[in-house]
Amino acid sequence: MNSSVGSSSGLSTWTCHAGDVPFRISAQPEWLSTQRAYLSDFLTTPPGERALAAFNIRVHTDDVTFRRVTEIIRRSPIIGIVEPVVGLLMQEARQATGRRYYVVATDNVEHKPGAYAVAAHGEDIDLFVHAGTGDAHRYPIRLIREAMLRTYEDAGGSIFHAAGVDVGGIAVMVCGPRGAGKTTVAAALLRSPGAALLSNDRVVVHQRDHVVAVPLPVPAARGTIHNFPELERLFHRRTACHSELERMPAEFGSVVKHSFTAREFAEAFDARLIARSKLRLVVIPRLTNTNEPTRARRLPMAAARRIIAASCFTPRDEFWVRPWLVPRRKTEEQLGSQASAAIEHLATTVPCIEMSFGVRNAVGDLVRSLENAMEGLQ
Repeated sequence: MNSSVGSSSGLSTWTCHAGDVPFRISAQPEWLSTQRAYLSDFLTTPPGERALAAFNIRVHTDDVTFRRVTEIIRRSPIIGIVEPVVGLLMQEARQATGRRYYVVATDNVEHKPGAYAVAAHGEDIDLFVHAGTGDAHRYPIRLIREAMLRTYEDAGGSIFHAAGVDVGGIAVMVCGPRGAGKTTVAAALLRSPGAALLSNDRVVVHQRDHVVAVPLPVPAARGTIHNFPELERLFHRRTACHSELERMPAEFGSVVKHSFTAREFAEAFDARLIARSKLRLVVIPRLTNTNEPTRARRLPMAAARRIIAASCFTPRDEFWVRPWLVPRRKTEEQLGSQASAAIEHLATTVPCIEMSFGVRNAVGDLVRSLENAMEGLQ
């Protein structure tokens, strides 16, 4: 991760990258030091493929400034309510200068209304948190992720609901809806010598077959953690109570999961965290709560096209509902057209393998089947 530290008006500044999008983060030195450690678990050195717009994020952590900005929002003309994430409603206000202000109005996700406020004008972003905001270091990465996704879309990229793993210098994109088994397959791929994790739940595909990681945590259910001793050891190192895992639901497909950072998930398998790779294989998991033998089959082009299209979240993402921080420069029709081109290219040029696996079998069977599927790929 490229970094530079400076000082301006008592603030320290650090530069990091999400993909090839640079972010200059300024905050009080002590706060920034903790922020750097947090972000280092998700971000890496940039790919160096694109010259993309740089953003400035200033973090304000004092109550006086927080009260001041909420008063500005109260006095400014209210544009309306935006819902960037399902269940998270933010009140939007705008000044004559074009500067936009947002404050959390309703929070049915984390139940923290009023936890933070944001001001944005072009590539300049201010984040305001108050003393009572818990886990405030988690908020900048949300701004980074939103700005990164919008920037890559405007630069011709398309977002896919997929995990990405690099094996031997080539990327495997693991597509499927929630609960399909993407994390389990990604963990199995990370057992390959020299493997590296891109990201767990979203990747950006651009320049036809270049895959860029989106900084996200890696949630894993109890079954996945149990099946991989590497994850079980990591879980017990991170939690004080070793019985906590047994209290997680044991049902197959449970939505209750333990969240790992991207870097610690990768390093549990002695793997690296990287920013980009070239796509050479798409894997569609079909995991079942059975002892059926592992089976891999290459999908015909029409089926591959249909599944890849269902995993494409440009221009509409089922979770990040509405772009808000960085307005799109392209219309939904333009974004849809570039996404369709990406889908067609992947469906016609990249092998798409459906991988069936009964989770009551040894996970080593899945690892071997994935290794066989990757033979001969370059």
